[in-house]
Amino acid sequence: MKTEVQLQGQVVGSLYLLAAIITAILGIQNYRYGVYPLVYSSSIITLIFVGIACYAQFAYRISTLERTNLVALSVTISVVLVQSLSHASQLAYWLPPLGLFAYLALPLSQARILNLLSLSIFTVLFAVQAPLLNVFLFISCYTLMMAFAGTFASLHQSRSRTLVELAIHEPVTGAYNIRHLEDTLNKEICRSGRTEKPLSLVTLEIDYFDQVEQLHGLNGKLDLLQHVSETLEGMIRAGDTQYFDADKRFYLLLPCTPEEGVLVIAERIRRTIEESAWPEVDNITASLGCSTYLPRKGDLTSQQLLEGAHHALSEAHRNGHNRVMHHD
Repeated sequence: MKTEVQLQGQVVGSLYLLAAIITAILGIQNYRYGVYPLVYSSSIITLIFVGIACYAQFAYRISTLERTNLVALSVTISVVLVQSLSHASQLAYWLPPLGLFAYLALPLSQARILNLLSLSIFTVLFAVQAPLLNVFLFISCYTLMMAFAGTFASLHQSRSRTLVELAIHEPVTGAYNIRHLEDTLNKEICRSGRTEKPLSLVTLEIDYFDQVEQLHGLNGKLDLLQHVSETLEGMIRAGDTQYFDADKRFYLLLPCTPEEGVLVIAERIRRTIEESAWPEVDNITASLGCSTYLPRKGDLTSQQLLEGAHHALSEAHRNGHNRVMHHD
């Protein structure tokens, strides 16, 4: 299974390779017509594109690949603009494809800025060497390209963001799903190890939850889960995150929270759930299990932290429910 970075690297690399082939063909055509300065420029651009196509196959971060794309396209467009001082009419056909390529390879905001700068500078250079009608046609075509490409890139960005949100959120409660918890736990444990600050995890389960669906049906069960999730979201602090396992168990990840702190927070949540009136079911209670990662006490994996919270929850159930337990 290829990672997102590898897939994006392959796509970007293929685009650069295709652009390199097209640029090389342009260089050959200019050589046939004796426009040698443009042959040198196309050779430089071809080498840049081939180099980035190779680099994209080995990029290990999307942010690094995006910065490389920005540098490569900025240098390429700069080469074109420098040659425009004497060959603006010929290069008027080079700039729009480069502008379109920027929308494919760069984030939307960077592509817009780069295209606006290119359009402004080239228009001034082109106006000195060509009739106003040609300048007007170039501006019109370039503006239309920016409008269509920008709209498409904006829609694609919005759709990608929506797909990412759907992939990491659980649809019933809106909380993060259990897969995202596993990924986040690994990152937070690494961060806790670097900062030497404790990390706590709370798992919460409504007592006798299986009976809720028997008494109130599926809709009553889903409504209760949604209201509990909203209550938890309103009680946790900024920086804390909530997760749901798509069945009946909630998780709260609390960075920079020691054992005594997580016990206070968990007890406050337990008491709030017990004292609140809930739709359909009226009154409920909850059991909570807590575990804490202390960097100075040695290594602890994300799975061990998760198992500790589960063990504490099971202990709360064995001791009569409606209580908070901590796994030492």
